[in-house]
This record gives sequence, C-alpha cells and structure tokens, in this order.
Amino acid sequence: MKNSFEDKFLLGFWGYRSFGEQDTPETVAMWKDAGFNTALSFIYHIDDDKPQEMLRMLDLCKENGLKVILYDDRIHCHRLREMSEEMYEKAVLRSVNEFGRHPAAAAFFVSDEPNAATLPLAEKAVRIVQKHSPIPAFVNFYPMWRSKDYVDLMGVPGEKIGELYSEFLKKSGAACIAYDCYSQMDAREPEAGLNGYFDNLNTYHTIAKQAGVPMIPSLLCTGHWAFRQPALIDLRWQLSTAVAHGAKGALWFMLYDNDDGLGNSPIDISNEKQPSYYDLRKANREFMRQAGELVADLELEEVYHYCHSYGGVQCYAEGYDVFLKSFAEKYRDDAVISRFRNRKTGRYWYMFVNASRAAGNQFSFRFDAPYTACSGKKWVEAGGFVFVELKEETK
Repeated sequence: MKNSFEDKFLLGFWGYRSFGEQDTPETVAMWKDAGFNTALSFIYHIDDDKPQEMLRMLDLCKENGLKVILYDDRIHCHRLREMSEEMYEKAVLRSVNEFGRHPAAAAFFVSDEPNAATLPLAEKAVRIVQKHSPIPAFVNFYPMWRSKDYVDLMGVPGEKIGELYSEFLKKSGAACIAYDCYSQMDAREPEAGLNGYFDNLNTYHTIAKQAGVPMIPSLLCTGHWAFRQPALIDLRWQLSTAVAHGAKGALWFMLYDNDDGLGNSPIDISNEKQPSYYDLRKANREFMRQAGELVADLELEEVYHYCHSYGGVQCYAEGYDVFLKSFAEKYRDDAVISRFRNRKTGRYWYMFVNASRAAGNQFSFRFDAPYTACSGKKWVEAGGFVFVELKEETK
C-alpha cells in the first residue's frame, strides 16, 4: 500500500456534496483555481449505481493535478453495524476495484469523529480497507479538550488520548492522524480557544511523531456556532501556525454551504462563489507557492512561542535553542519559532511566524557559528511566515 500522505503537503477541504448537485467539470476547475491539491469527493451513496460519475470526477481530477479522498458511503465504518464483516469486506473489494486503483485516488474516507462506541468500528474499517486497497483509509478524529464531557465522549480524559490513538494507529495501521479543531476562531472565549488550539497541535503532533505518520488538522474557513467567520489574515495565520507545529497537511472546514445553514461558506448553496472564496484562494495559493514543496520534507524538531505561550508550548529565551542565539521583534507581539530538519538533505530550517493577527512585524534573528551568516532581519505580514535555511559559512 502506498502512503499517499507522505510525499507532499496535502491541502484539501470538507465538502459533503452529492453527485448531481453541481456541474462536475466546473467544480473540479474551481478546486484547482482555489489552490487545492486534494479534494474530498462528492458522496457516493449506498444506493448509487452509477460508478461512471465517480470515475468521471477522478479523470477530471487527474487532468487537473488533483488527488482525491474517496467518500464511498458503502464502506463507511458505520456499515459494520448493519452488515457482517464478510459482507463489508466484499463491499470494500467492490469499491477498490471500481475506484481505488484510479491514479487520482489518494485514500478512502471511512470515519469522521469516532467516539468511544464507534472507534472500534473505525479501527476495523481501516484494517479491512488497507488489507485490500492500494491506497490508505482516512479517519478524522475529534479535537481534544480537558473536561469531564470529553471523558463521556471518548471514555478517557484528554490527557490519555496519546495512549488511545497510539493504540489505534498501531492496531489499524492507519497512514496518518487527522483531527479537527476550530477553537482558534472562538469569538466568546478567544484566549481559552487559543490554548485549546495549540494544545491540540502539540498533543496530536506528539502522537504522529511517535507513530511515524503525518498529522493533518482541519482548519476553519466557515464561521459557525461561537466561531467567527475567518478573514484572510485568519486563514493565513491558521496555515502558518499549523505548519509551525508540525502539520503535514490541512483540510478546510467547510467549502460548501449545506441545507443545515451552518455558516457562510466560500461556496453558497447555489454554488456561487462568495467573498470568502477569494480570501481562501489567496491564502492557499500564497502558502503553496511559498512553502508547499518545502514543508513536505521538513521534520519538526523544536517549537517555541514568543511573547505569550499557549497550549503549554515553551517560551523562547536566549540559550534555549541549539543554533538560534537570539530573536527579537520591532514590536513586541506573539510569534512562533520552529526548528526543522530536512529529511532529504539533513539541513536545518527555521520557520518564524508572525502570530499576530493585527499587523506586520520585523523579526531580527541571530544564529551561532557556523551559521552566523544566516542571521538577518525580515518584515513578516500578520499571520505570515519566513523560512531560513542554515548553511555553513564558507571561507
């Protein structure tokens, strides 16, 4: 089985649309225009009998350089409640033969936010799919929070999810760990929301690193409930901070409005582009142009917060880092400092993120020998970032 999540930064979205609700060629062209490299397919329902619709979409995605996470409802893990394991396995074989060998296929979506009761079903679904499929299964988990209602939901306190999901990854052989978290956009309790956001990034990255799989968080592009509508700076900030904490991909929630009227998505219920579509498009394109290829090869070694610390991340101070001798800002404000190592070249890279969502800032950074020549100053826009590669001085 090829792990589709290891060779590039995956940038996709949650969609929840069925076939026939939109023009397929126009929609695939829009996905590419918006800067995505991965799409969640339209839903192929359990009673659908037109595989040619999915195959046409896959062909169009291949032509446009897009990979696809297949949403085939016939093999969602909940089917294991309705059918025997043998019947489920036959359904998987059918789906693999119809769709799973297509060159645009990246994974089979089998579960979203499994709880204590459905986590065993998700584990079994992943094992069965990956027994027969050339592409992995994809599961998206709940965010973690530290209160009693999380114990009621998952059967363990938030402090124990490392053990819970590490065991899941070990038993299932899942190829990545994905989760959603939108508290970074909490309009009611913004400070608590930031703590929750960074707590989740740290916790899930630890699980991912121990298991040797990529971490793929879902970020917010559609305000709903107590979460405010993200502006361009918020979109940019989410991508920057997620990558600075080790993300190897991101899925935006959610690209389309639905009948539930959940929020104001970039694409409305009539398939019309909204102003937020152009913000999302700009944020996606900017990021992929600046760092899309680079970050796929970078492995996070250390991360610091500057000015304020959230989610238990250590604050940077002189002498803390092995190579970075000092860091300062023109205007004292929040920043993230990350040290990576390129898995192909072995070279070190630093990522400096302007974690302010209000204004740009000038960063000054100084490295110890033999990298003193890499020291410098950079203006970084709000929510933006700069990468610095460490190269030894030449005589």
